[in-house]
Amino acid sequence: MQRHGAVRDTFLSLSYGPAPEDASAAHAWLDDHGRKFGQFINNQWVHGDKYRKSYCPGTGEELAETCDGTAAHVDAAVAAARAAFG
Repeated sequence: MQRHGAVRDTFLSLSYGPAPEDASAAHAWLDDHGRKFGQFINNQWVHGDKYRKSYCPGTGEELAETCDGTAAHVDAAVAAARAAFG
């Protein structure tokens, strides 16, 4: 029978390390999309006026830019969802 804190102790003993996955497919997808993204609403990219850079949390590498959502984006997304799910 394991003691109560065994899972917690195991979790706390884990060390962080690099992920073994190859990022080339993700980078290719980002490149194919120009590394600049809008909001994905009603099956299409809707761009805005203001963009923010996004970074890989593991390396600090800049990955892409994403636009800030606006009230109009929210309204369009809600309308699309309502139409889809009636």
